[in-house]
Amino acid sequence: MTFFHYCPTAAFFSIIKNREVWLSSLTASNDSMEGKWVSTIIGIAANKWGIPPADVGRIIDMVRTIEQYQDCLGFCLSEAEDTLSQWRGYADDGSGFSIGFSEEFMESFRDPNDPLISAHRVIYTLDEQLRLFQPMAQSARRAIEEGAFASQIDSLLATLSEENRLALQKSYQKAHSDLFATLTSEISLFFKLKNPAFDEEKEWRLIRMALDPYTDLDFRVRGSRLVPYLSENFRQLKRPISKVLIGPKNPTSKDVVFGFLAKHGFDDVPVEISRASYR
Repeated sequence: MTFFHYCPTAAFFSIIKNREVWLSSLTASNDSMEGKWVSTIIGIAANKWGIPPADVGRIIDMVRTIEQYQDCLGFCLSEAEDTLSQWRGYADDGSGFSIGFSEEFMESFRDPNDPLISAHRVIYTLDEQLRLFQPMAQSARRAIEEGAFASQIDSLLATLSEENRLALQKSYQKAHSDLFATLTSEISLFFKLKNPAFDEEKEWRLIRMALDPYTDLDFRVRGSRLVPYLSENFRQLKRPISKVLIGPKNPTSKDVVFGFLAKHGFDDVPVEISRASYR
């Protein structure tokens, strides 16, 4: 399979010339629910797990807190190589390029020894999203039964001796920590799921979870916003790019693109012009 990255001409130039891609903050993307869709899904899932409604609300609040204090760096691609909406949205209104990255390129970002980095398909359908959370059901129910939220509501504490009260509080705190660990056990899920309205993008991602205080990252300016990013090079790969498409409003000739690619070692990469009749 080939994975396509739609981008303006300046980004295309930089990727080819430097043989590197930038993983940028996904929470700065055009989806206001980026990284925040999980709280919606986990609420539906928790109801299906048979968790009491009041505790479902507390789980949602916990997940929203997690969502608020995390970010993820991502490089976005698509299964769709020539889609007008993506030309318009991500490639300078059709004046840019679509770079087709190879399976070899994607495999280079799958590291079983590094849980913070991964390459994966974005999940849009509700049923599939709910299935991803099903393995958490038993652990979540057990943590709640053991008092994960009991310290917020348990009036029994006031009637106990100091020793028993401290022991019970410690038990509740452990249950709460266990629930938190369950909800964050697959932290990359927070950036694997998207609102079904984005389904037509057929997105794949390279992602690396970003941890405060971001001191190991670089930064760039996007409008009035300072955006963290991380550069990842693909200089050691034999065939990282398998195809290039010229955008429907891009005036650059195929010969010029061939020459540019050849100059930077991509002389065997085919070049096509978008079939979209857009101007």
